[in-house]
Amino acid sequence: MTHYEVLGVRRNASTSEIRAAFRTLARAHHPDTSDAGSGESLAPINEAWRILGDPVLRRAYDRSLDDSTEPATNAPHRDPSPVYVVAPPESSFPWRFLAGMTVVGIAIVLFGVFTYQPSKPPPPDNLLQAGSCVIIEENGDASEVNCDTDHDGVVQSLVTTADQCPVELEPHRDRQGLGLVCIRFDV
Repeated sequence: MTHYEVLGVRRNASTSEIRAAFRTLARAHHPDTSDAGSGESLAPINEAWRILGDPVLRRAYDRSLDDSTEPATNAPHRDPSPVYVVAPPESSFPWRFLAGMTVVGIAIVLFGVFTYQPSKPPPPDNLLQAGSCVIIEENGDASEVNCDTDHDGVVQSLVTTADQCPVELEPHRDRQGLGLVCIRFDV
């Protein structure tokens, strides 16, 4: 029995006619929708659709049917069912792309290294805190300066005017009058 006979269509039927016949038969013989359906009755229908639904497989199947209807000759016997060998898809890792992206990344890093210029430190905000570099003005007030310039000392702590600085630190008035700063002088 040919696949065309299984689906109940003519040999010159269109793909849409074959699809419609397959769907009708599949519904009728499917085990979930029919009491008479079983996996064994659905298998030839699925196989017929697999062959006839694919244009390449259908052409090969039609050729095999044509070969089997020719009169026997002294030619060697041909198997009516075509054998299809499908090679697995070749998978490869994109090494060239990865190498290219590595080179681009290295170039970006090197460009950044050679063009980097450190930014200037921000100007002092004149709010003294521990770690601020200061100069002592003529009137004895402490005024903040950048630490990369000449400075007299570094603020160790801030205290109120009622408190006193530790013995090893020298007290000076905050320029803004907010209290006393305890300064360690550079030696």
